[in-house]
Amino acid sequence: MCGLAGVILKKKDRTDNELSLITKGFTRMLKKADMRGGHATGFAVIDRFGGYILMKRPQDAYEFCSSKDTESALSITNNDVTCILGHTRYATLGTPKINKNNHPIRTGNTIGTHNGSIHNHKELFKKYNMERHAQVDSEAIFRLYETSESAKDFSDNRLPDVRGRVAIVWSDLEYPEYVYMVKGNNPLEMAFIPGLDIYIYGSTTEILKASNWLHYKPIKIDADTMLRVNTKTLKIRTKSITHKKPFSFKGQSYNKKIGAYVDTVPQFVPRYSWKEQQELFKKVKASDGSTIRRVK
Repeated sequence: MCGLAGVILKKKDRTDNELSLITKGFTRMLKKADMRGGHATGFAVIDRFGGYILMKRPQDAYEFCSSKDTESALSITNNDVTCILGHTRYATLGTPKINKNNHPIRTGNTIGTHNGSIHNHKELFKKYNMERHAQVDSEAIFRLYETSESAKDFSDNRLPDVRGRVAIVWSDLEYPEYVYMVKGNNPLEMAFIPGLDIYIYGSTTEILKASNWLHYKPIKIDADTMLRVNTKTLKIRTKSITHKKPFSFKGQSYNKKIGAYVDTVPQFVPRYSWKEQQELFKKVKASDGSTIRRVK
């Protein structure tokens, strides 16, 4: 489970105050998204010329957003910026200590964020003979897009091969006037802010509300839908997509609201994976001198 939070800007002249309102609202959404995963946080600021700043660190959103480096990176947001793609990561595969495992992920001219899990990532890399630079399964999605002939080839021929849970937002630096989104079987919410001519998006409505913009118009996105947003006009084109169902998990049920498999405790978000827990507790000894062991 990870958190998506971002802003898509229509091309127009804005005052410095309006740009500041946008970046501050984005920061509030990113902090709210921390509840969905605090292992790493990041964002990409992309402009209409294909230029970008990519900022990510193995920190929770609160620590990340308090950094002067983060403030400096967001401060470059100007009237040429098309989008700010944000992500908070709950690491399931690939240690967040290696920063290339964190989001946003850049694969050539593609920069994107993903909430979900790709169960057949190894098979996808092998089938399409793609290079792999990180451990994280999400890389497979953006390699698939990067090596596709077109967005249509990706949506019609490659995305249907993906097995897992997906909500994706990405930008193609060759066509930076567009922002692409996929709402598969994981949550993705979107709204329009009339006063600023921007779209905001997030994994939950709570993330959108955290922006603190009182006047916004929710935009309904159906499941299994791909969107292309034209940042010159903010017009949205949609098409239906398919992908393979994820493998089932014993002893767990899928919570559609938060987009993750959960155990018996509602809204519980584990901060550490099993492997990390073993690292944390392997040196802990009981009163009899024994160490913690996994029960088979």
